[in-house]
Amino acid sequence: MHGVDTLIRKVVRMTDTTGTSDLPSFPFRSHSLTPPAEYAERRAKCPFGQVRLPSGDPAILLLTYRDVAAAMADPRLSHDLTGPGAPRMTAEPSFLQDPDILLNKDGEDHLRIRRIVAAAFTPRRVERWKPVIEQVADELVGALEEAGPPADLVSGYCFALPVRIICRLLGVPEQDAPRFRVWSNAFSAGARMEPEERMAQVGAFIGYVDELIAAKRAEPGEDLIDDLIAACDGADRLTEHELLDLVTGLIAAGNETTSTALSRFLAELLDDGRRLWQQLLDDPGVLPDAVDELLRYTGLSNSALLRLAVEDVELPSGTVKAGQAIAIAGNGALRDPEAYPDPDTIRFDRDAPPPLIFGGGPHYCLGAHLAKAELNIGLGTLLRRLPTLRMTATRDELQFSRGEIVDSMIALPAAW
Repeated sequence: MHGVDTLIRKVVRMTDTTGTSDLPSFPFRSHSLTPPAEYAERRAKCPFGQVRLPSGDPAILLLTYRDVAAAMADPRLSHDLTGPGAPRMTAEPSFLQDPDILLNKDGEDHLRIRRIVAAAFTPRRVERWKPVIEQVADELVGALEEAGPPADLVSGYCFALPVRIICRLLGVPEQDAPRFRVWSNAFSAGARMEPEERMAQVGAFIGYVDELIAAKRAEPGEDLIDDLIAACDGADRLTEHELLDLVTGLIAAGNETTSTALSRFLAELLDDGRRLWQQLLDDPGVLPDAVDELLRYTGLSNSALLRLAVEDVELPSGTVKAGQAIAIAGNGALRDPEAYPDPDTIRFDRDAPPPLIFGGGPHYCLGAHLAKAELNIGLGTLLRRLPTLRMTATRDELQFSRGEIVDSMIALPAAW
């Protein structure tokens, strides 16, 4: 399969753990839906201290909103984690070590690829996709109603909605959508897997995309994949490997993060006697503000994203020296009381800075507008069609994937 051997070679690395044994081990343990107690403790006493990552590498852990916002916007904190001395979250192979994926590119190379894709995700284009999202959401709820309760909302709705939308946008056969759940988890480090299993799943995923691109070249259409192929074939703006990685990444990112966010929203809304769910039923007009607040409160995981300083960088809490790594703990920053008073309470009327869950600076998430449309419509459709929705498991009974980047909910049992 084209590109698989190259990817495997790129992700093999030995980790040097010298001198880190006395540092606190990260990530800290906690329930997936609750930020670790260490976040608040370190934010108050040690907001710029080092931790030891699972790989053994050291990193400065950022936990304040000001530090994280500044770090996300600073191009001197590089996304390129592919060099021999770059930090790793884990010692195992990961797509984060592939230099050809968009997430690992900086500067002009990064902007070149973003320009090719960005037109498909503008607010105006997303507005045109909203009727499609509404149609798919209604179809999925209809299928849930036809099958009858109980149901698993993760597989039947939270995952199915964004994956069907990204399939339509890209031009991927929708009957293939169920195969993407395991593949996306493997590619985007959304689940704990043995290295051999992860690489096997990534290999199968890349092989599928390679065949899909070949089929599209043979019978062109008018979908996003066709636009990307034209950018590769027509003006040498995308290399063949960049094309392969970009399509694979769009499929994975197009469902994994949104699915995780929506399932975590529902776990909070349907907990505590459905108090927050009832608030939305009573006043559906607050839904857009509720989505922003739930993005802040729930996050995607209690892990962190890594950056590497290519020169000294002064942040509000201290200086990152050239060659040092930082670990950006989004869930820590989004519970910072200086930015969000009473941060451990969900308030739909909150007047506060926007959540940083979509990143910042030149790497701000391309799909942010699409994701927010899917979350608003997906949640709104459930409120309208299944107002008596309830969880049939307790919060503590919910299970999660413990992924490196996103901590996906495995199942969300529900009835109505």
